[in-house]
Amino acid sequence: MKINIFYILFLCVPLLGLSSCGGDKAQNKEETAHEEGEHGNESTTTLTAAQIKQIGLTYTSVSKQVLSDGLVLNGQLSVPNDKKAYVTSVFGGVLQQLFVQPGDLVTKGQRIGVLNNPDLIKTQEQLQLTNNQIRLTEIEVARQKELVEGNAAPLKRLQQVEMELANLKAQRSSLSKQLTAGGGSTQLSSQVSIIAPISGTVSTISAQIGSKVDASSPILELVNNDALHVDVFVYEKDLDKIKKGQKIRFSTVNNPNTSYEARIDQIGQAFETSTNAVAVHAQVLGDKSGLINGMQVQANLITSDNQVEAVPNESIVSFQGQDFIFILTDAHREEEHHEHGHGDEAEEHAHSHADQTAPEEQQLVYERISVVKGVSSGGYTSIIPTKEIGQDTKIVQKGAFFLLAKMTNSGEHSH
Repeated sequence: MKINIFYILFLCVPLLGLSSCGGDKAQNKEETAHEEGEHGNESTTTLTAAQIKQIGLTYTSVSKQVLSDGLVLNGQLSVPNDKKAYVTSVFGGVLQQLFVQPGDLVTKGQRIGVLNNPDLIKTQEQLQLTNNQIRLTEIEVARQKELVEGNAAPLKRLQQVEMELANLKAQRSSLSKQLTAGGGSTQLSSQVSIIAPISGTVSTISAQIGSKVDASSPILELVNNDALHVDVFVYEKDLDKIKKGQKIRFSTVNNPNTSYEARIDQIGQAFETSTNAVAVHAQVLGDKSGLINGMQVQANLITSDNQVEAVPNESIVSFQGQDFIFILTDAHREEEHHEHGHGDEAEEHAHSHADQTAPEEQQLVYERISVVKGVSSGGYTSIIPTKEIGQDTKIVQKGAFFLLAKMTNSGEHSH
């Protein structure tokens, strides 16, 4: 009987061990599935609407760009002297009003300020006195004509009066032009209007309200950016690469991610003394928004018209020796909430929580795509993505670095 009992126990021990191992395997499998469910696709990450607003995320798309890895040129934006003007006053005086600020657009002949000059009143009084003398002299001319016709007065007297009238009219014309050309009024007033001599943008203001402005002293400067061009400097060894009609792509030093185009229309015929380089002039093409006279630029000579697919530089991020972009997918996710409970109580709590879900809890899904970078120029870089991207695909521009940091620092595997 004892032998049978031990025999039965000996058989049961392996069976208990098998049962325990099977339970561990099932538990491990469940944990692995749960972990995979938590991480999902290793190449994606999510943002809520609140996060998107907080980081100021913006989108761009793949565009065709003419990029060049050829000659790199430095220079600055400039406007010809005949398209720039200092605004002055003929009379001078105390600055009483100013109706413009730097950056404002004005048109030629526009009244942009007012000076106060009491000395004007003397000239205006003289003009009025001259007008009165003209009226009296005109009456005398008419009377002398009647006397001459009736042989009651000599012709010489009529000629003298007519000469006086002509001199008075010339004097009136001179006084009137002096007043109006300088911005003054022909009526009794000490105000002098400041008039814009050209159309353009107010670049600088050098006078303040209440300050005394001398005659012909600059009050402000106007620049007509419609004539904006780029002056780049080319060294002797590269002169043979430059020709009229060639295009250059440039960006300003303070905004390298925005590019512009210009066409070379003039090549200097003398070397600059300080740099031993030749100045090359190129007219800016298209939109000139954001460009100001005097800005420093970096330009690339466009040696061909071949277009490549490119994105703004800030859309590309690097991690562990690889380059990536992020695209907005069509997928959406809801934040997961793990509830614990039993029976009807758990079900009721889940329904209550679902009713209280805020709109911000819906998350947009962003996919990270590996790319191969090419030529960079004017704030753009050509790319070859490892996955096909449509022309309408939204690519993250501002905020790409945040997405990479979120993916690499939040424990979402080795993203």
